[in-house]
Amino acid sequence: MPYADHLRALFPSLELRVADLFALEAHQIAELPTRAPDRELAEVLHAHPEFRTFLEVRHPPIAGHLTRVLAAHPPAAAAALETSEQALLWEIGDLLVYTTAPELFDALAMNDWDPRVITDLVDLDGMTVIDAGAGTGKVAFGVVGQARHVYAVEPVMRLRQFMRDKATASGIANLFVLDGTLDAIPLPTDTADVLLTCRAIGWRLEDELVEIERVVRDGGIALHLGLPHPPSPDDPRHLGLIEAGYAATRYPEGQEQRASYRRRY
Repeated sequence: MPYADHLRALFPSLELRVADLFALEAHQIAELPTRAPDRELAEVLHAHPEFRTFLEVRHPPIAGHLTRVLAAHPPAAAAALETSEQALLWEIGDLLVYTTAPELFDALAMNDWDPRVITDLVDLDGMTVIDAGAGTGKVAFGVVGQARHVYAVEPVMRLRQFMRDKATASGIANLFVLDGTLDAIPLPTDTADVLLTCRAIGWRLEDELVEIERVVRDGGIALHLGLPHPPSPDDPRHLGLIEAGYAATRYPEGQEQRASYRRRY
């Protein structure tokens, strides 16, 4: 199934508009050269030149790519423009859900998992925990009752606000939401007893592993959830984690089996 169709099936009630593109953050704009289809992106840029200005101001390195796609593809015919707009919007629809409707992402069945998946593998009592790539905080909120402190590290501003609002409404005082990524965690060296990720490792694996080793204390544990099981034999995440000393196991997630990777530092 094409990715855009997969997203439409996940979020059937979601309506995406060109105006939603103006909620993209700099690190998301950096993904457009590999995520956005060139022809549809060019047609949207031709029709909405203010969007090009927004992208270049928000993330200046994108300018060269935008110049190339605009030169390669002419404007769309008026009758075809809406089709191109929707094709672009849904191809990057996951990025837009994060920034415009995090509650829909939070409600996905794949995010409804049992925190015992973690507590069966690592003791969290009295521990300082980092949840990196926290999203809407499913992991962070799942472990905050056992841990001493939980730092939820997330680069998307709207998702950070979603977690802060939820923590405030729930009266949770030991959850701290921070702007950052797995390869740039804004905390001191040797902060964490436990570092957790769920579907958040592998974007820049080499740098991520270096950062994990920096923030996890000697004797601490890193645990990565939500990876495919069985792993593809050429999956760079699987190969890189095994080479870095992680042990893999599987756990149930709904009707599926997923892989977790655990290492003590």
